Amino acid sequence: MLLGYCAFRQMHRDSYLRYARVRVGDRGTAVVGDVFDSLGCRWPEVLRSACPAAFSWRLLSRCVSEADRATGAADEGLEGLYGALPAEQADAVLLHYRLGMTLTAGADLMGIGSSVMAAHLLMAERSLPRWLSTVLRPPEAGTLWGRR
Repeated sequence: MLLGYCAFRQMHRDSYLRYARVRVGDRGTAVVGDVFDSLGCRWPEVLRSACPAAFSWRLLSRCVSEADRATGAADEGLEGLYGALPAEQADAVLLHYRLGMTLTAGADLMGIGSSVMAAHLLMAERSLPRWLSTVLRPPEAGTLWGRR
């Protein structure tokens, strides 16, 4: 059982860190550490869930959102993105457009199907106010979005 947790952590840690750091800056490292500590303590429960990746992603997303509310977003565009869209859609936009993940990679990370990921992105594209459409552009070198 511990081996499975270690493999899951190794497989997802870097992506979780990239996501959290974009959302809350350097605080993301501590948040991800706390999430993995919690997952390790609850690993049997995680494995009994319908989808361990979805269970873990919901925990990560909730913890990052709490850190964001406590101290503010690392970027104003993200504040607007998460204010304008449901969290799942905003996460899909962040993973796909800002972190450059494919539909499949983003869906796997969130524990959802590729078709659900595509639907989140489509709904987000239709719902975003025009002033937030810059969030959908690829990152430019030297910006927060461009750092990995």
